[in-house]
Amino acid sequence: MRRRRSFIRIYLILNSFIYFCLSAYAHMLWLNVSNYYPAIKENPKVYIGWGHRYPVDDFLAKERLKEFLLLSPSGRKERLNPNPGGFLATELKFSERGTYIVSAILKPGFYTMYIEKGKIHHKSLPKTGLKNVILSLYFEQYAKALINVEEGSNSFSKPVGHKLEIIPLKNPYKLKVGDFFPIQVIFKGKPLKYCRVYGTYSGFSTKTDFCYATVTNDKGIAEIRILHHGPWLVKADVKFPVTEDLKDKCNEIHYTATLTFEVL
Repeated sequence: MRRRRSFIRIYLILNSFIYFCLSAYAHMLWLNVSNYYPAIKENPKVYIGWGHRYPVDDFLAKERLKEFLLLSPSGRKERLNPNPGGFLATELKFSERGTYIVSAILKPGFYTMYIEKGKIHHKSLPKTGLKNVILSLYFEQYAKALINVEEGSNSFSKPVGHKLEIIPLKNPYKLKVGDFFPIQVIFKGKPLKYCRVYGTYSGFSTKTDFCYATVTNDKGIAEIRILHHGPWLVKADVKFPVTEDLKDKCNEIHYTATLTFEVL
């Protein structure tokens, strides 16, 4: 009995350690905007958010971005060139009124945690050739921000083509504190049921906490309760078993999508 208790204790300690190690690694991509409701002649800046603590945490190297776009209300796409250094602050220019979408895609990658010589090691590479692998995953991350230039338009609900994407079903400029914000999560263009969804607002916590959590229904739809005015972040998070082509490189596949906006 004593041996069993010791085993359970060691198991729980190891699992807790793995959880905190993974949490420390699991950086999230999001977009911050200096003004989510600018006039057409204004030029707000968009900043790359990276880390755990929304709205500001860590820096992301420019080279790690796969795609960075501004989509106009009429559907025109403009490739953005992030300024180097800091939070990659990039000035935006508008040519029409309505809802713009800023879109960013992180370059995909691998993360592996393994034991060697009695110590836990972390590696931003596949598990190929490693022994005593604790966890190994392939990840993709996507981010969007909604900007209403003088007025809202129906373009807020247009998919931008991300593999995992949060589609707002209501324009945030119509939301008030106490309302529910309906969203749909799609994966490869189709509704993703039972996907975990989290929401938080700027200033809720200086740690990694979210103020709201829910799960999408069988149509991929979920609702986030708006508890506070100001900038908000919504995150969709899903993991899948490893596919045949990646089974020698990792043990699971992890997708994350974020959406940022402001409630007045």
